[in-house]
Parts: sequence; C-alpha cells; structure tokens
Amino acid sequence: MTDEDRLIYQLTLHRDLVGWVIGKLAEAGIASQRTTGNDPKGDILIVAPNEASQVKEIIRDLHNQYTRENIKDSQSTLEERKTNLPHIEIKTTYLSGKAVNEIIDTATVIAVVSADRISGPGKAKFIKAGIAYAENIPLDEFLDV
Repeated sequence: MTDEDRLIYQLTLHRDLVGWVIGKLAEAGIASQRTTGNDPKGDILIVAPNEASQVKEIIRDLHNQYTRENIKDSQSTLEERKTNLPHIEIKTTYLSGKAVNEIIDTATVIAVVSADRISGPGKAKFIKAGIAYAENIPLDEFLDV
C-alpha cells in the first residue's frame, strides 16, 4: 500500500463515518450538518443547541452497542458542556494524549465517535470535560466502498 493509498483510505473512513453518524442523528429527528474546511470546532454541527443532551445519549448508546465495556454509568454523570455551537468530532485512528486535549480545548465538542479505540486516560478526560464518546464502531457499519 502506498502512502497515497493509506491517506485515501483514512479519508474514506472519515467521510463515511461522518455520514453514518449524521444518518443516526437524522433517524432520531436531530438536524445536523457536516462541517467543511477542516473546521477546528468539530466535524458535525448540531443545528439546534438544545438537542445536545439527546445527542450525547445517542452517542453513549452507540458506544454500548459496539463495545463490551459498559460505560453508560460513568457517562451518565456527564456534566453539561455549555456551548452555542455543539459539534461532534469524528476519529478513525487510536485517540490519546495531545489529540484528546485538543478536542477538549475546542470548547465546542460535546461528543466523539471513533472507529478505533480511545485511551483509558482519554476517556477519563472526556468524562471530566462533559464529552460523550463512542469507540470501536465496526467498519462494516458505515464503510460504503
């Protein structure tokens, strides 16, 4: 596999996972839209900020559906993250360290969805920051190629 092939694959994963999450939100009647220009606020904008709590619940449910580790109890105590521009961040590779801190620092991300794992310390930081997360979403759930 060439470097270009790897990059195309990662971008395809990201594009399709964003679309899949938007579809899940639409099924629940939540309006959202894909951001563009590598928006640092996040990959998906939640159109109605008052739906942020419902979005976080959907993301927690997705996590429980695809991960053996049941963290619903620990995520159920999430404090509200106040933002007028709630976003979801999408990741396709292992998430830890600096990347976790950058997501928290946006002050707009209310949830993270990853096709890969999130480090234990990263999960703890997300919970402390009031960010819901879902990890280990299987590729066959969203990959359209």
